[in-house]
Amino acid sequence: KIKQILLITGKGLHSSSDKNIYVSKNLSKLKFAVPEYINSQKELLEKIISIEVAKPEDGGEGAIIINLKKL
Repeated sequence: KIKQILLITGKGLHSSSDKNIYVSKNLSKLKFAVPEYINSQKELLEKIISIEVAKPEDGGEGAIIINLKKL
């Protein structure tokens, strides 16, 4: 009966990936990696309506909301 998942990812401000030229500056951060992973998994994607940045009161750029289909 869960309709939404609020995933706190942080903003990646303390990530050290910017110092390593061999690491993706975006995809090593959860807020980019989680949606990419979900989009690559057909079984998960079939259960999801949308993935969006959270409202400011829910964490804003430091969180994502995953809206789930009714199963």
